[in-house]
Amino acid sequence: MKVKVHLHTIYQKITPQGPIRELEVDLERGSTLDNLMALLNLDIDEANTLFVIQGQIVEKEMKLSEGDEVHFIPAISGGGF
Repeated sequence: MKVKVHLHTIYQKITPQGPIRELEVDLERGSTLDNLMALLNLDIDEANTLFVIQGQIVEKEMKLSEGDEVHFIPAISGGGF
């Protein structure tokens, strides 16, 4: 099954051709977000990341379906004193 992956900010993959922000991945049926992260070799700070599928925040154990759009969104803080 194919899913579309959106890598936000620090999770973008840097290549000689430039950053990769979106990619399509072919996974076995029944795969979870955990399986996807392992396949992509993503170093994700799970405590500070939103896992979003089809616009809904989900847990990393969520099973994926054909055509899902997955977003890995790191928590971003800013400002100062």
